[in-house]
Amino acid sequence: MKLTSARNGRNGAAKKPAPLAPVDGSGQIETTAEPSSASKIVRNEVFDQPVVLQQTSLWSRAIVWGIVGVASFVVVWASVAQIEEAIPATGKLEPQGSVQEVQAPVGGVVQQIMVRDGERVRKGDVLIRFDPRATEAQQRSLEQIRTSLVQENQFYRSQLSGSAVDQESIRQLNLPPEMLSLTASRAALVAENSMYRAQLNGSTAGIPLTLEQRQRFESGMLASSSQIAAAELEVSQLRQQLEQAQSELRAAQQKVAIDRNIADNIRPVVEEGAIARVQLLRQEQEVLTGQADVDRLSEERERIQYAINQAQARYQNAVALTSNDLLDRVAVNDKRISELDSQLNKAVVENDKQISEIESQLSQANVTLGYQELRAPTDGVVFDLQARGPGFVANTTEPILKIVPSDSLVARVFVTNKDIGFLREGMDVDVRIDSFPFSEFGDIKGELIWVGSDALPPTQEMPFYTFPAKVRLDSQSLDVNGRDVSLQSGMSISTNILVRKRSVMSIFTDLFSRKVESLKTTR
Repeated sequence: MKLTSARNGRNGAAKKPAPLAPVDGSGQIETTAEPSSASKIVRNEVFDQPVVLQQTSLWSRAIVWGIVGVASFVVVWASVAQIEEAIPATGKLEPQGSVQEVQAPVGGVVQQIMVRDGERVRKGDVLIRFDPRATEAQQRSLEQIRTSLVQENQFYRSQLSGSAVDQESIRQLNLPPEMLSLTASRAALVAENSMYRAQLNGSTAGIPLTLEQRQRFESGMLASSSQIAAAELEVSQLRQQLEQAQSELRAAQQKVAIDRNIADNIRPVVEEGAIARVQLLRQEQEVLTGQADVDRLSEERERIQYAINQAQARYQNAVALTSNDLLDRVAVNDKRISELDSQLNKAVVENDKQISEIESQLSQANVTLGYQELRAPTDGVVFDLQARGPGFVANTTEPILKIVPSDSLVARVFVTNKDIGFLREGMDVDVRIDSFPFSEFGDIKGELIWVGSDALPPTQEMPFYTFPAKVRLDSQSLDVNGRDVSLQSGMSISTNILVRKRSVMSIFTDLFSRKVESLKTTR
């Protein structure tokens, strides 16, 4: 800098600067010896002149151009440089497959627990065994009842078909007394009908009869045969009388014919007077007498024939009455047998129905026995085991344990509906585990693999509309102090979804636009 004196200008630049007084080595201004008045004036002029520090033009231009350059660089950089825009979202880690709730397919009492909470299992491993004794006892009871009903139906069907069954087999069936009485009555009626049919046929060949039935058969046959024999004897006697009457009739007819022939022969002789008329009259009287005998014998023959017809009718009636009586008895017995058969068929139908129900229960019991071992439906880790020891009563409505699948974990997050516009599958995601601070342990990279198609309604935890999304993780573990720590299902996370890149300038223009928009709504 230069020291200049500015007497004639406020900044000292209007006139040339006045020469300064010489300065001695001690820094004092030297004064010239002048007269007193002149000396005073000179001293006043020297101290009235200000000292101005004047900057050179080089530095001024450098500062100005520096400011302009920096401003230009910042504007260009803000227009060209881009930063990543991310959408925050929170959620938790979940297995790629859903958590399997394992329920007991049938209720029962736990006998043995094969796993513990947190234990890793494979598909098909036995988790819990139930006590099978109650089901096995039920199965045995049902099988016994079914066997009894099947044998009972076989007995009823054998009775309906007329097959013989020994008494020992009947006693083993333990049939109800009323059914035993019913089957015994039916067997007696069937045997009685067999006897009646044997009487109708007149033979017992091929028909098994008891001693009592055989005696009744013989007695009935004797009674019917005696009636028939009496009718046959009467018919035989009448036929003998008929033959005698017919013989006498033929003799009388021959005699009448001879007498008529004699009368015809002597009539011309009597007319000629060779024989007395009395003899002709006597001969004609013989003819009339013989004709009367013929007429009488004809009537007798007709009477006997009528009697024979009546006797034959009585014979046939006796046979018919015997047959009708037997047939009526058979019909009555058949009607009674039909009623008994109806009851037997009803019992068979009811037994078949019970057998069907029992078979259904047996099938269910077999299935239940197959479910006495509860097995793992998938590979995974046992979680939330409810049964703590033998004796636990399991039901079919509540899960007895859960299995977290061994599949890779995914991040399930929720994005607010105002941030959903730019989300697309395939976007990069930074996943930060809340249990491990980001500043110390970093984050895990991932990729957005799914975005929900509709918003979920607000909940107490998130009182706003959200879209669910899933993020696939590039790593299933996190480096913690040089040791890989596996991630666990249920860990809470925070994510930044990298949606796009935008220039720095757009941030300022966006802020400016918002301010301008806010002015439109200002009242």
